[in-house]
Amino acid sequence: FKIYWKNKGFRKVLSLLPARSLDQGIDYINGIVETNMASRMAAGTIRAYQQASTLSYVPINLIGVAISTAAFPKMAERLGEGRPDLFKKELQTVLRVIIWLALPVSAIAFFGRGYLVDFIKIGGDVLMASILGILCIAILFRSIYHISARSFYAQQDTKTPLFISFFAIGLNIFLAIWFTLGLNLGAYGLALASAIVSAVEVLILFIMMGRSTKGLFDSKFMSGIMRMVIATALMSIVTYTCVSFMSLRATDRSFFVSFPRFAIIVAISLSVYLFLSWVFKLQEITSVITNIKHKISRWRK
Repeated sequence: FKIYWKNKGFRKVLSLLPARSLDQGIDYINGIVETNMASRMAAGTIRAYQQASTLSYVPINLIGVAISTAAFPKMAERLGEGRPDLFKKELQTVLRVIIWLALPVSAIAFFGRGYLVDFIKIGGDVLMASILGILCIAILFRSIYHISARSFYAQQDTKTPLFISFFAIGLNIFLAIWFTLGLNLGAYGLALASAIVSAVEVLILFIMMGRSTKGLFDSKFMSGIMRMVIATALMSIVTYTCVSFMSLRATDRSFFVSFPRFAIIVAISLSVYLFLSWVFKLQEITSVITNIKHKISRWRK
């Protein structure tokens, strides 16, 4: 057993590890504060808030964490090759994909929050659904956060995300105390504070990313994001209409009754979103269509 302390790579990892580890664990402080404040509220508030938070983290993990984790080695490899231009292109592509996926998911989760809550608590829960509705804002921004932070890790910079996290945690605690104790918003204040901070944190990361990677947010990138937002807004009208026609009733107290309706709402909404993405000529849907055609041609062979 021997540790090669003179190995430059090993020593570099040791220098990067403390900030990264601290950044990973600091979020628990915010969780402790939120739980403590929720415990001072009406009975059932802690359970409602924690379950709504868990529901919101499902798409965050499936979209933000999964895609960012898969894309990180390639981004680090581009910088290792001395190709910052390819790193920028890779980062732009992954950012667009995450935003393209997170926008409709956030909208569907917002309008279909009653169904989502009904799946874990038969009969629904007004408080939990309301909290989830506010946290749907965080679904979008926390999904973006993971790839934004990893763009700095790929550049061997673990301190910038850490310092931003320190600021975000402090702001979250301040807003949570102000909203709950000062404005008497209760559990809604906790959710609102979390949603606002998620947006502010990503905004700060974007500013820092724009400085470290010149030309990252160019006109082509911003044009694509605006088209995604418009497509999501139009899809939201369809989603709201579907939910209004297939709303939950007091007599719907079975998963096998509510789930098929929710599945139809999701299928119609996503179909509309994909169609609008094609109409607006978004490169993400073009890639999807190309892959489908390629798989079909291979299957025929």
